[in-house]
Amino acid sequence: MVDGFLGIGFWEILLVFVVIMALLGPRRLPEIAGRLGTLLRRLKRASYDLTSALTKEVEGTPLKQDENPLSSIKQAASDLKSSLTREVKDTPQKEDDSPRDEAEEPKTEE
Repeated sequence: MVDGFLGIGFWEILLVFVVIMALLGPRRLPEIAGRLGTLLRRLKRASYDLTSALTKEVEGTPLKQDENPLSSIKQAASDLKSSLTREVKDTPQKEDDSPRDEAEEPKTEE
């Protein structure tokens, strides 16, 4: 089980704090903390603005939803059927010139 904030426990946070205190010193720590707080506020505001803009775009664009998807499929099938029927009717009919009428009987050697 993960303890603490973002998988970091109390002792890890304390260690990071001690290292920062040793590197920056007690005089610069409030200044750095203030800058870090300002940066985090700006990031949070930018994230909120981006989320709001995307939400407005998505909600503002109406999605075209077919009321009855089955009717559109039936209509497409009907159109295809009528198109194929028209093509068959428009094709000229030829007389049956089948090659079997003109073919000769196979010759067998006896």
